[in-house]
Amino acid sequence: MVKTQRVVITPGEPAGIGPDLVVQLAQREWPVELVVCADATLLTDRAAMLGLPLTLRPIPPIPCTTANCGHINATPVALRESVTAGQLAVENGHYVVETLARACDGCLNGEFAALDHRPRA
Repeated sequence: MVKTQRVVITPGEPAGIGPDLVVQLAQREWPVELVVCADATLLTDRAAMLGLPLTLRPIPPIPCTTANCGHINATPVALRESVTAGQLAVENGHYVVETLARACDGCLNGEFAALDHRPRA
């Protein structure tokens, strides 16, 4: 049996398009398990703005076989400041670093096979 790979995604600046891209990634099936390292409310709010379905699930102990449409596994990192799309908040710079640190730690300890960072604003 082939072990499914887990790919962790960080959405970058929360006021940018990274969260939108993560929501859009969750709309199709993938041959790997996608895990987003982000604030859950940020992603569900952005999905609602885009009119797209999104269900966030906690990371299961054993990797899933694939990613299902409209679903993505998540490891939570809380925002420092509320977000308005298109309006940067300096306080959320720490949030971006925290998501990257969590994702990198997971890659180093073998929890994740790869990291994708969406740094677009």
